[in-house]
Amino acid sequence: MNIKWIGQSGYILDAAGIKLVIDPYLSNSIEEIQGLKRMFPIPVAIEDLHPDYIYCTHNHLDHFDPKTILSMLKLYPKCKIIGPASVIEHAKRLKINSRNLILIQQYESLSLGELKLTATPAFHSDPFSTGLLIKDKQRTIYFSGDTEYVPELAGLIKKLLGAKLDLFFVCINGKLGNMNADDAARFSIDLNPEVVIPNHYGMFAENTADPLYFATLCDARGLNTKIMRIDTSIEL
Repeated sequence: MNIKWIGQSGYILDAAGIKLVIDPYLSNSIEEIQGLKRMFPIPVAIEDLHPDYIYCTHNHLDHFDPKTILSMLKLYPKCKIIGPASVIEHAKRLKINSRNLILIQQYESLSLGELKLTATPAFHSDPFSTGLLIKDKQRTIYFSGDTEYVPELAGLIKKLLGAKLDLFFVCINGKLGNMNADDAARFSIDLNPEVVIPNHYGMFAENTADPLYFATLCDARGLNTKIMRIDTSIEL
């Protein structure tokens, strides 16, 4: 299993013959609409993606970007978009064919070959927001998505895990409905994964955080932390 970071909460996951793209933001839509400039170039060309599925955790522009999504579907018309109701309804307003849409709500699961995807609860300004739990025969990976820290969240996730958590990707930016580094460290320690990787920083100067501070908090409690660079991968 190979997981590449493409910025913010965006990842490309290759596993078991399936390519799943999570929360892709591969345009400059936010600069055009809100004036916030990228801190790094678009890391991968859509022409190089070749996705089978796109999972959008919720309906915010840096997670469900119409320019990115429509460009992907133009090149890959068989690609399916998976997401909660807010994503699916937005996709329908964009006239995306219902054959390309798969609705998944919090606590629901679906199988993609050998992969099992579960939409996890999240506490964010989009009330339909999800995280994402991915399991194969050997590993369990959890993407927090955008979420505030609430004390009960770790318990809800633990009930869904059913096994040791191998890899955890957690938001740390602390703005616009997301937990900050201190709460992300507390949440990570509660879940006790083999490795935790911070995300949702470094895309916009107006909405970022220091991953080294997060790592220091986790390291102090004996939690293994990895800080990824944009357009690099981790192999499991």
